Amino acid sequence: MQNHAYSFQDRQYDKSQVTYKSGRDALQNRDSNMNWKNAGENSLYGWFRTLVVELVLATVGLRQCGSIRFLRTEVHRKLLYLLCNPWVISRRFLNSRGEENAQGYGETPLTTLASVARRLHLSPGDRFVELGCGTGRNCLWLADRYGCQILGVEQIQVYVDFANKLARRHMPDCKVSFVCTDMFELQMSEWDCVYVDCTAMSKSCIRRLALLCAGLPNGARLVTVNAALADLMPERFQVESVFPGLFAWGWSEVRIHRVGPPL
Repeated sequence: MQNHAYSFQDRQYDKSQVTYKSGRDALQNRDSNMNWKNAGENSLYGWFRTLVVELVLATVGLRQCGSIRFLRTEVHRKLLYLLCNPWVISRRFLNSRGEENAQGYGETPLTTLASVARRLHLSPGDRFVELGCGTGRNCLWLADRYGCQILGVEQIQVYVDFANKLARRHMPDCKVSFVCTDMFELQMSEWDCVYVDCTAMSKSCIRRLALLCAGLPNGARLVTVNAALADLMPERFQVESVFPGLFAWGWSEVRIHRVGPPL
């Protein structure tokens, strides 16, 4: 598998070969700010809404839990956040950066994640990275179910600390780890699969994401929620499948892109 010459870090790419298309489908009709999903929401209401929705989705996703080990991990994770909901932690973090209108927090339900994993045909030899992994549940579930090498990238330190604690405690034999860093600082050439929820991203952030993921090796697969990177860079991303995914805020379009030139 030969790597492509794209590089986000040093901005070394051929601009004549990069085409941006700002169509309605590509950017989901967003403005330049973060999206509305729970912007400006009252903290108490946001905590209660998130709790209720998570309970409903968790009940639906019970059949996806798979193993006793993951069930223990999930119970431990819930206990860690019992007195401080992830939505509240995220809200405080964003407020501290002056992003009062940004989305608070959201997770990919296991039912939707299972649909993604089936379409990717994951195997133990795959190298998977989730950009914006939150509390790390997705990564822990994938590591337990498929045994592949997994990295969760998150900008909130407490999420990363708790996720690494859960991995060490319950899955010491799994190849899963978490780092607190800016996802745009990653070297993408070593990964086979990438998952990123773009629902709350601005147009400029999605463009930066496209440039970042253009550094993936040819043949890698990129899964995005509510972002059509193939419309932004058609010479680099090819859509393999599009399907509806259920999230706390409703149904969203999930796209699986193949990285590389058109066949």
